[in-house]
Amino acid sequence: MATSSSSRTSNACCSCEVELKKNAPYILAGLGVSGGLLLLANRNIPAMSVPVLSSAADRVAYALRWSGLEGISMVTAVWCAIGVRAKYGTESTETDSNQHLKTTQRMLTNATESFLTFTAAKLALATVLEPNNLRLIPALSGLFIIGRYSFDAAINHPSRTFGYTINAVATFAAYGLFLWKLLKGGLHSNILPFSLR
Repeated sequence: MATSSSSRTSNACCSCEVELKKNAPYILAGLGVSGGLLLLANRNIPAMSVPVLSSAADRVAYALRWSGLEGISMVTAVWCAIGVRAKYGTESTETDSNQHLKTTQRMLTNATESFLTFTAAKLALATVLEPNNLRLIPALSGLFIIGRYSFDAAINHPSRTFGYTINAVATFAAYGLFLWKLLKGGLHSNILPFSLR
């Protein structure tokens, strides 16, 4: 029994190493592109006309406007699903024979989960951002869009890890900044005086 358990553990380790070797270049490229884009945005977005909004409601509305642009990735995923269903819809989805529909449905589910997770993080971040730091919203939204389309373009190839990494950086950066700003001044000082006016 112990031999069986140790062989499964060694197989899992080998499998993990193989996956890491296969995906490591894409992960590193995604981290590099994400970091470069965030630095570029931090340097150049202030030159653009980003509003200084003192009200939390105005900052949330500003973040929601960017969600409309990110929603284009959802529209693309839905149209891809519609196109595949129109072409392969007569085949059964219950059997393994209709991989086109299954892949498209997984892609649509993944796009929805990514969009909702990122949108929640971005809206939460908008509530605690200082009015002069709103440039982070378009920078993170740009990362999300690039990551989403990179992932979708390579859905059946290991290079999809590049898009996944960029997407993850955008989402985790938004959540990380939100938690840091929330806890920096004390949890109660950031929640109690919150006003939508």
